[in-house]
Amino acid sequence: MNARIQATLWCDVRLQARNGFYYASAVMAVITIIVLRLLPVQDLSWLLPVMIVNNLIVNGFFFMSGLVLLEKAEGTIEAQIVTPLRGSEYLAAKVGTLALLSLVENLAIGVAVAGFAFRPDLLAAGIVLGTALYALAGFVVVARYDALNTFLLPAVGYMLLLGLPLLTWFGIGQGTFVETALLLHPLQPVLALLGAAVEPATPATIAYGLVAGTAWVALFAWWAARSFRRFVVDKVTAADLQRQVIAPPRLRLDVNGPLVRRLGALRSLGPIDAHSIGRDAMLRWMIFIPFVMALAVRWVLPLLVDAAQGWLGIDLAAYYPPLMGYMVLLIVPYFWGAIIGFLLLDQRDEQTLTALQVTPLPLRGYLVYRLTVPALAATLTTL
Repeated sequence: MNARIQATLWCDVRLQARNGFYYASAVMAVITIIVLRLLPVQDLSWLLPVMIVNNLIVNGFFFMSGLVLLEKAEGTIEAQIVTPLRGSEYLAAKVGTLALLSLVENLAIGVAVAGFAFRPDLLAAGIVLGTALYALAGFVVVARYDALNTFLLPAVGYMLLLGLPLLTWFGIGQGTFVETALLLHPLQPVLALLGAAVEPATPATIAYGLVAGTAWVALFAWWAARSFRRFVVDKVTAADLQRQVIAPPRLRLDVNGPLVRRLGALRSLGPIDAHSIGRDAMLRWMIFIPFVMALAVRWVLPLLVDAAQGWLGIDLAAYYPPLMGYMVLLIVPYFWGAIIGFLLLDQRDEQTLTALQVTPLPLRGYLVYRLTVPALAATLTTL
């Protein structure tokens, strides 16, 4: 370990401690142990790998993303470009501290839940490889974003893709073809190692977990280093060049022009809202969330209901109609109401609401528009 990585490690440890990452990990560990202890199941070893992966998602993906966003907000990640620290060393320090944190937390969970009835070497290997995988994936995703609100919703989609093998762990989508295809998934080697730590496994399974897991981590390390150059180094260089160029005037909608007087509130405020949604990544994602949830309730929920009856002996079929009603009556209007709320906040910050006071647009017309649009959008989405 060279001096640059060692110094960066200590800086990352102090940054994580100052922002409460270690307290959050301790709370998560306690909650995980309590939840597992309260389950009416005698042998919890089969569930331990899934709970560990859940913690790795937080400790790896979201902690890495949080650290990068903090450094972007403080300007420290751009300042590191002019230091001797290399991008690979920066990533190695981040992954190393997060892997150590995950190792301590999840080994403690394993001992508290399963005692010492597991292989600590395989469990540690799965934890380290899993943390490295999720941390590097988190950097790849967050490198292109500068704010939490634009990053959070896309991150959910990436998490769903990275967590696909967990479905087969609970008996959903099993089959020879599916199991063979999942061997090419990045998470599958980690699950193989974690499973081999609590249940007997063949040497071939262990070798697959170690070799394939290391290969996937190496691939994501290359991808993360490439993202560092593209979205951090090159972005700062491009920003320096743009300071010398006069930016072209941005397109602005004239809320006091003839469009307001002739076409009314619906046709004048509609383009403003469309422009605001188009430039905000979070609002764009929120439009599609009700459709994704509807597809999940229609196609995924029945599989979960059947699987729950098989694992726990609990019949959840009676709850399917209430969940559908909850989806239709609450979720869709909630998201459209949230979108309108964010639009109002943006328009308040941009002084658009203040500008409306000196236009021919009456307050009653504005309120009618604001109440009608989400109602119509929620109705059309529900249908």
